[in-house]
Amino acid sequence: MNRRFFSFHFVIVVFILIVAAILVGPVAWSMNFQQAKAAIPLRKPLSAMDVERIRPYRVVERVTLDGPVIDALGTDQYIQWLLEDTSVPPGDPLRLVQLFVTYDTGGQNLVPHVPDECRLGAGYEAAMPHDNRDIHIESPGMNREVPLRVCTFVKTAVFQHNEQTVVYLFHTNGEFAATRDAVRILFNDPRDRFAYFSKVEISFPKAGREESVQGATKLLGKLLPVLLSDHLPDFDAAEKAAEK
Repeated sequence: MNRRFFSFHFVIVVFILIVAAILVGPVAWSMNFQQAKAAIPLRKPLSAMDVERIRPYRVVERVTLDGPVIDALGTDQYIQWLLEDTSVPPGDPLRLVQLFVTYDTGGQNLVPHVPDECRLGAGYEAAMPHDNRDIHIESPGMNREVPLRVCTFVKTAVFQHNEQTVVYLFHTNGEFAATRDAVRILFNDPRDRFAYFSKVEISFPKAGREESVQGATKLLGKLLPVLLSDHLPDFDAAEKAAEK
């Protein structure tokens, strides 16, 4: 046997590995690292939203997703509504709006579905680079900047050119986020016991890119205060209660 196999450096490395293996459990425990996250329920189902609180928007249609679509989505907590903004005249491109809100909680390394990829699978392609931007929401119960993700897609076929902009954002563990990577960072924070994310996705079938951002800002001013006060959980309160 080669005597150099048990060199001084080799012994030191083995010692460090043994110490690390012994300490990793207590250190992770002391720092309250969490792997799989505990689920935290909604205060009230999304489908039970008080639509009077989002006027001048009214619900024209409530879409029910099929079982396979729900399985692919990964959650049955959602609303998919066609809304009408009654404050703008008929024919205005911001009159009709498609709203899709989802909620997912618990688990480990969840991957949120985003239009950036889902629309490509439906035959669309990016019409221009996707854009992250901040908007200001000023309404009763809310006065702050929130981040948005703005995506414009196009589908071209014979005698057809369909372009549509999708605006979306997330609310994750008490924070707003615009991208899937930001959601992953918040969701997998090793210090937290619970985790959730909610995605709000808005599109106007007849509006252009900047019109869509304008319309989404208006709708979010009505919608976000309701989501925060009536539906999404109080993340900080849940974490503090779990520490007792």
